[in-house]
Amino acid sequence: MSDGQLALNTNLVSPGLFFKDSNGDSVKIGPIHVGATAPNATPGAGGQAGNSKGEAWLDTSATNPILKVWNGSAFVAVQPVGTGTVVSTTDTGTVTSTMILDGTIVNADVNASAAIAGTKISPDFGAQNVVTTGTSTAASLIPTSSSVPTNGVYLPAANTVGVAANSVERLKIGTSEVVFNDAGNDIDFRVEGDTNTDLFKIDAGTDTVIVGGKYNILKGFNRRPPLHRGPLFTKTTATTLSVVADCSLNGFFYSAATAVTMGTHTNNTDMAIWQHPTSGALVSDASFTTAPAGATGGSIVAGYHYIPSGRPTAVNSGSPTASAEILEYSIWDLTWRPECPDPRGMANIDGRFWCDLYLCGSTSFAGTTFSAVQSSKIGLTIADNSSPPLIPSFYGGNGSTAYTLTSGNNPGSWYNFFEVAHSFGKRLMFSWEFQAAAFGAPEAGSRGSDPGTVQWERQSKWGLAQATGTLASWGIERVGIHTSGSNTNTGGRGTEFADAPRAVFLGGNWANGVGSGSRSADWGFVPSGGANNISARFAAGHLVLG
Repeated sequence: MSDGQLALNTNLVSPGLFFKDSNGDSVKIGPIHVGATAPNATPGAGGQAGNSKGEAWLDTSATNPILKVWNGSAFVAVQPVGTGTVVSTTDTGTVTSTMILDGTIVNADVNASAAIAGTKISPDFGAQNVVTTGTSTAASLIPTSSSVPTNGVYLPAANTVGVAANSVERLKIGTSEVVFNDAGNDIDFRVEGDTNTDLFKIDAGTDTVIVGGKYNILKGFNRRPPLHRGPLFTKTTATTLSVVADCSLNGFFYSAATAVTMGTHTNNTDMAIWQHPTSGALVSDASFTTAPAGATGGSIVAGYHYIPSGRPTAVNSGSPTASAEILEYSIWDLTWRPECPDPRGMANIDGRFWCDLYLCGSTSFAGTTFSAVQSSKIGLTIADNSSPPLIPSFYGGNGSTAYTLTSGNNPGSWYNFFEVAHSFGKRLMFSWEFQAAAFGAPEAGSRGSDPGTVQWERQSKWGLAQATGTLASWGIERVGIHTSGSNTNTGGRGTEFADAPRAVFLGGNWANGVGSGSRSADWGFVPSGGANNISARFAAGHLVLG
């Protein structure tokens, strides 16, 4: 082929138009070869190997094709106009900050799974809010704004950190105090226990502090209403009770009068009032050992005595009641009660003192539980000189051994009944106490025979049975003048130096006739004496607590 002569290659793989230059080389005019391998890499039979200078090739071996030109010795990629380095998709580690125009990268340019490390972001976000749906972890959080956020931490004052919710400050921590609810809003503070959701709660709305879900410590564990006189339970009908308003009992606060769920009543029976351990509900029941339904797991907070009809309301059996009833004078609670351990079978006499409703029984024995036989109980054999009382454990008794005649001291003596009273935490009655407690009982008359047992008869206004003209009761007063006489009938426990020591017995006995009554007092017996018509009725001081 002569210089300048054209030639045509019709090869399907790399067709082209050529001419021969003055050096005798074939120069390709076109078109651009497109393929994954260089053009004329393997010339056909009789063909000329190699490429011509300036020959173009679009290399499709990469994902993005690259335009290359033969420079006389190799195909080289075509560079764009300008300075710098052209980076292709096959290059790695060659993009620098200077290659990226400021302000051109947008959020869409960053892959969603890029997971850019936080250490590669400057910590100062300026005024921009940082929002995340994940967990934010940092070495420390230092707020700078004094404005209350909708929900978050802020700086209400120097060296003070506040916590807000719903645009209201809830907690403020300063250098000298930690304040909850400083704004005085109706926001409660509550600490939850393992099983108790209100283990400790401050109720802002009611200004109360609740412990254990029930105890209002601001109102007191046991708290009586101001100037309230009487027990915390009032008699609403003959057979129903209600706790008074504005009182605390066993840690429960009763803002309003609350009715007691009444149990089944039996005449001359003590009833316990049980309190539910979590709701504070009040239930009465005859059992003093097992909580009734409605107060399961609870404790006894009060009690009372239920009596038949016939209790007088005026002097000398006047105006007796017509139906069975709760004896209001027998109501006791944790704040209003006798000072003895066992309050059963007793009546409070006008807020001054308490006394037993019934005469002491021959089997009465002070114990440490409510299963013991109390000193005041219907149906017992009355203790006297012929049916003597049991020796208390304090004085060497065993619950079955009764007093006997010992060194001139009779079984039913003043000395022995004094010891029995002491074992119950009680005492013998003063004559003035007996006069008040026996008011309303039959006057100037006796029953005429030995009743033998504790019975509901000859009652007083306060509910004392067999108050007068039945068996006389030893009183606590003693008299004696010493000149030269003495009394050695003390059961071998020393000598009383008095010419004629005497102990009083009160109320008269079944044979005294008109001599019996609420003001009857006999000073004719020595304290070591005893008779089958003398027993005892015990008394105790009055406690007002809370």
